[in-house]
Amino acid sequence: MAALTSLPSDFVSTFDGLQETRRTREAVRLVPAGEPLADAGAAVGFIRGHCEQWGVAAAALAKALDVRPSVIQTLLESPATIPDGPRHTLLRDAEAWCRADAHARELRRGRYVPTSVTRLVAGVARMVRATHTIGLTVGAPGLGKSHALAAIQAELPGSVVAVRSDPDSRGARGLLHAIGLAAGGGAGGAVCATVKAGIQAARQSNGLLVIDEAQLLSASALEAARAVFDGADVGLLLIGTTALQRAVDVRSDPLCGPLVARIALRCDLDAELLRGGIGGQPRPWLDAATLRAIVARHVAGELDADACAKLLDVANFDPSHLRRAVNAAKIAAVLAGRGQGGGDTIRGQDVETALRMGGKGGAG
Repeated sequence: MAALTSLPSDFVSTFDGLQETRRTREAVRLVPAGEPLADAGAAVGFIRGHCEQWGVAAAALAKALDVRPSVIQTLLESPATIPDGPRHTLLRDAEAWCRADAHARELRRGRYVPTSVTRLVAGVARMVRATHTIGLTVGAPGLGKSHALAAIQAELPGSVVAVRSDPDSRGARGLLHAIGLAAGGGAGGAVCATVKAGIQAARQSNGLLVIDEAQLLSASALEAARAVFDGADVGLLLIGTTALQRAVDVRSDPLCGPLVARIALRCDLDAELLRGGIGGQPRPWLDAATLRAIVARHVAGELDADACAKLLDVANFDPSHLRRAVNAAKIAAVLAGRGQGGGDTIRGQDVETALRMGGKGGAG
């Protein structure tokens, strides 16, 4: 009898194809039969395009549809191998989910105003996620680093487990607990604060764990973050003030050392935004249109040319003064008798009075 190894390659490939078809049919056997679609080819094309455009992994779509990732992979690559009824149902459900996801992305995109900071932070986040490395982004308070999280979550919905550090999560156990909650692991004591649980929670994302206000983390918490990164095989982005840079640069520290060695990307927002200044003065990093859009999120009144110019002077004097400019706009609206319900023009003299009330700290 001939040895099995002597079988022709075309027979082997055909047999493998039949086995794959059998596994696919077995995987979709519980999917109900659906009515034929008017244009199944267009549905497949739309689903593929959406997943490619936004980096939606087959696992994420499979989780949303409650099927195996291999089924989605087959649906996108060789849909004809799936029986007609289940294929129509999967295509209809997948197309509906992708359209809802696209709509949700547009809504999330409208929740933030793109600035130089959001673009820089989002760029680092995309790179960290793509390379499964650790990134570090630091900058002065008030730059809009936390606001940039909205940009990241809008561009990568379903792909981010985002944690904002606070006094409750500055220790290792608290941080691991917070990661579990951010990943949807429950509330109260439902999340076991262990590294293993943190790894499992981080894997719920589609490749990115973000820790904001990371300068609050203790050395043991930073080591816990490193352990989660190593075990979950996801990108890790640490966002914080310049104090975070100083903390992780203590390479001799037995706890911080392993994390520092894994940092592949560093972004100093202060240096990036101020680079290119002439005569020691920072170059403008914010334009009038962006400032007006930011202010419009907080007050109803429109800025006149003089008010906009004064606020731009404050924000562009130092990027960290953007918050001061926004607060001045809020006070100026109230001083003029408007507030959230109004819609009149905010004048330059209103802004000037508001800036004086806020004390020194801006341009001049």
